[in-house]
Amino acid sequence: MKVEEIFFREMYHQICLLTGANVISAVNLRDVFDFPPDEKLDGFLTYAYIDGATFTFEILAGARLNGERVKIFPASYKKFVKLKRSQVDDAALKILTAEYSVAFRDRIQMIVDRIDFDAAKVETRFIKNLDDFRHPNYPDDVAVYFFSANHKPELLWVRCVAVDENILTGELLNEPRSDLNVHEGDKIKFGVAQINGQNILIHLPTEDNALA
Repeated sequence: MKVEEIFFREMYHQICLLTGANVISAVNLRDVFDFPPDEKLDGFLTYAYIDGATFTFEILAGARLNGERVKIFPASYKKFVKLKRSQVDDAALKILTAEYSVAFRDRIQMIVDRIDFDAAKVETRFIKNLDDFRHPNYPDDVAVYFFSANHKPELLWVRCVAVDENILTGELLNEPRSDLNVHEGDKIKFGVAQINGQNILIHLPTEDNALA
């Protein structure tokens, strides 16, 4: 399957083999290896995670395919090369966590230690009711409707921060076109609502940002 066909949670914290010409062309091999391999690579073995807000594949090794077998060329421990999901959407992907989790345990731990772990935010990544509204390249970002009596509804991006039962907290990422009494960077509340038989995410005004 291609990366663009796979939902982020299926790849999240997995060892993924990415193959394809676009993957190879996106990387300068000298940024990955102290001494680039003599053999032509077909792709890279990577570790998938969310780096800040961006769904990311960090290179663990180069890979050459021989039928169903994969020959691995480990990356330098001193070099860290990351590929954004948007760079490799057309790449073929195969999850190989079971095959390589032991071999790359230390390298993966180095990556995990660098991640700014936020337990409250991580919890929101497993809320399935949000999945239809997530940005494919930035899974913490969801599309939320803002309603007002005096303005047309606006659909804005909100970055999930935490959840308390069914009420979510997020950071507003866009400046509204209308005067909605909220601004880019504000913390807002939102939740799932059903309108005309369809689930949407809606802003839940508080006393601090009640809509006009």
